[in-house]
Amino acid sequence: MDDHTLFRTGLKLVLQDCIGLTKIHEAGSIMEALEKHAGQRFDLILLDVQLPGLNGLDGAKVLVEHFPDARILVVSGSSEQAGIQAARVPGVSGFVAKSAHPSEIEAAIRNCLNGVRHFPEQPTQLAGADGKSSLTPRQRDVLDQLALGHSNKLIARELGVAENTVRVHVAAILDYLGVDNRLEAVLEAQRLGLVRSPS
Repeated sequence: MDDHTLFRTGLKLVLQDCIGLTKIHEAGSIMEALEKHAGQRFDLILLDVQLPGLNGLDGAKVLVEHFPDARILVVSGSSEQAGIQAARVPGVSGFVAKSAHPSEIEAAIRNCLNGVRHFPEQPTQLAGADGKSSLTPRQRDVLDQLALGHSNKLIARELGVAENTVRVHVAAILDYLGVDNRLEAVLEAQRLGLVRSPS
């Protein structure tokens, strides 16, 4: 469950295309999940730590009570600290950053479904000039394309991915850099040394 529709849409595509799951339910908060799905059986719950109302990690305890058969995989826009906190919560089976490549998310989901705890000791990171960056290699590729002024459609063609996947990566890049649009993202990335300034 996640309160950002774009991320949920992208995640749903990963679940359908990579994992082959077809029965997927969505909720934007812990309370919405309980209201809509209490009493149902689930194999896996993907839980955002930053939800409106009851916080994700606090809400994990509630979800464990109501969905005892489900394994809980925490997803977060931040990385290392959130992963450490998630690992300490009873009933949580794994953690993956929102900025992770779809293949990393797929691996986390498969591990949790197979009963294997998934808490990477060192989340995938590529440090920028000030050590701030935690963008995945694929997101770095998308960022490079943004710096060239390319559209989502062109980026998708250049990288051989779906346009929806590019949208998800762009949203994660904007969120990570703390900016509102593509131009600001490029300028901030240049300031951090993540992409080269035009010569």
